[in-house]
Amino acid sequence: MTELTSRQYIIVASIIMLTSKLVTMPSVVFSSASNDAIFSVIINSILELLLIFLITLAIAKNPNKGLFEVLKSKFTRVGAYIIIGLIAIYALARVTFCYEELYSFFLELLYDEFSPYIFAIPTFFVTGYLAYKGARTIGRTLEILFWFILIGTIVSVVCNVGFMSFDTNMPYFQNGIMPVLEGSGSSAFYFGNSICLLFFMGKVRIDDNLVKKTIISSSVIALLIIAFCFIFYDVFGLSMQYILFALSQYSQYDPFILELQRLVWLSAIVDITKLFCSTACLAYCLGQAGKTFMQSKTTLLPILTTFLLIFSLATILHYDLLVMIELVRNYISYITIGLITLTIIICIILSISRRQNAQKFIQ
Repeated sequence: MTELTSRQYIIVASIIMLTSKLVTMPSVVFSSASNDAIFSVIINSILELLLIFLITLAIAKNPNKGLFEVLKSKFTRVGAYIIIGLIAIYALARVTFCYEELYSFFLELLYDEFSPYIFAIPTFFVTGYLAYKGARTIGRTLEILFWFILIGTIVSVVCNVGFMSFDTNMPYFQNGIMPVLEGSGSSAFYFGNSICLLFFMGKVRIDDNLVKKTIISSSVIALLIIAFCFIFYDVFGLSMQYILFALSQYSQYDPFILELQRLVWLSAIVDITKLFCSTACLAYCLGQAGKTFMQSKTTLLPILTTFLLIFSLATILHYDLLVMIELVRNYISYITIGLITLTIIICIILSISRRQNAQKFIQ
């Protein structure tokens, strides 16, 4: 049964694509690629667009069929469990990272002291409730909040365009292409979010132009991310590597804004809202994966289990975002590259196989 309209699916894809891109991602890329960081962002954005295109194409070619059903018909039951398990592990790491970002954001920018327990209970309740209510509730919620997030982000970023020199990080490629590739590889974790769109298979109302509309909208979001990162890198320069929360700290750069104290709060609210929406989407995907493995009729138990795992992982990491960022840069991102490659191959198979079967049926 379809739960998302094409418009809602496009918005969900856009929100998932934006996850962390304007929060911690710019500094992670810059710390590896330095002055050439913008080119790493461009490469990864193109790769994510390809991923979104192929996933949406696979969804369009397999209407009214859930992910497990489709994978089982192509890769056997065991293969389907393995694939869903791998994606679920990535989604678990991604949700944990989002919660770490939210907690660190509150702790460093809003409060001097903030108990992780006080943070976890309302955060898990809000995002868990949205995830439990399902794709339809998430789609409607994001449909309401999307324009606030988009316009608020644009306003927060544009405020400092007058401080740009456009040549802060030039000349580029002083050390060849390797820094670009290193920056791209160490930040791949941020660009694999769209893998989780596979869990919306069978839940989207398929329109004739779904793939075209999705890729156009995603391309606009990708261009905005690239433009915003260029502005961040140009305004902050070499100090970018020390900036943890790009959008919120960027708004504090302008002394006029600091005096008014308005856009500082706007960027903070936008960051929080965006992370909450993204986390709800990813938690929903984890709930779907858990429902498949547990053979449960609802996602309540899988979601509760997921949050227990997330809280356990966060405790092991001592709620330290910097520790997880180092794990992302040195290990998780490179594993993500393999998962992205696997997902691209799977989506190609799911799209081509159906077309071939249709041709055989016609003959």
